[in-house]
Formats: sequence, structure tokens, C-alpha cells
Amino acid sequence: MKKEDIESSINLSIEVRVKTWEKYEKEVYPRKLLDEELKLYSYDTFLRFIGDENRYGFVAEDDGRIVGLAIGRFDQGGISDLSWICTALEEQGKGIGKQLIQKVENYSKEKGCHKLFAYTTPNLITAVNLYLSSGFVQEAFLRKHWHKLDFLIMSKWLE
Repeated sequence: MKKEDIESSINLSIEVRVKTWEKYEKEVYPRKLLDEELKLYSYDTFLRFIGDENRYGFVAEDDGRIVGLAIGRFDQGGISDLSWICTALEEQGKGIGKQLIQKVENYSKEKGCHKLFAYTTPNLITAVNLYLSSGFVQEAFLRKHWHKLDFLIMSKWLE
């Protein structure tokens, strides 16, 4: 990810997050929480993932247009936290998400990580399926966790 990718990455993130909320989470994930989450998709937030040795940001492009994004950070002890991944809605199912995960895996290994993980809600079927098809396993089910919502921890060991 480069600075000039930030605006397109924000727009893509907001579009995908709102549409997936409408399709999969509307009945269980309060709109107020979604609105708070969307505020995090800002220039300053995305800028943090550029040039910081403890964070990463990758984009997928098609004909000069950003069609996918993966950002995350490294935690102490060799853990890579895939904080956000998305693919343009019209591009889903074409392998872009898997390619981004592979890029994150390779980069995380280079940085000495032994594990990659992500949080998701059980309702985000497309995210859960992406993680499972990329070799992740459900490591934990967090019942009534943040804001009394259920979450999954999906993990993949990199060794």
C-alpha cells in the first residue's frame, strides 16, 4: 500500500463493510457500532499501515483500480494480526482475497511470525469461508464478547 492508495482503500472498505453488514449482520450487529467502525476508515488510520515496521498494508489492483485490501500488525511473540481484509463486491470469488492472504502469510513469515490470526463474526459467511479455504481453522468461539456479540478467532500456523 502506498499513500496514493489510501483514498481508494477507504472507499472500498466503507462500501464492502456497509454491504456485508446489510447482507449478513443487520439483525445482530447494531448500526451504531457499524457507524463507529466506519469512522476508523480514515486517512490517518490507513496511513499508520504504511512505513511502520510493525504493521502492513497490501492492495490488489486490476487495471489500475484497487479491488482488494489487507492490513494488519505484528504482535509480540511472533503473531500476525490480520486486522482487515476486503475485496470489491463485484470481484469476490475470483481469488483476490486468497492472493492477499498469501501475501500476508509470506510477509509475516519473513518477519519471523509463526501464526496469523483474524477476528470475525460468525455471521460474515464470506469471511469465514475465505479463511477456511485459505487454511485457517476456527481456534476460538468468543460468546457475547465485544459489545455482547459473538466472534470467532480464525488462525493459521505459518511454520
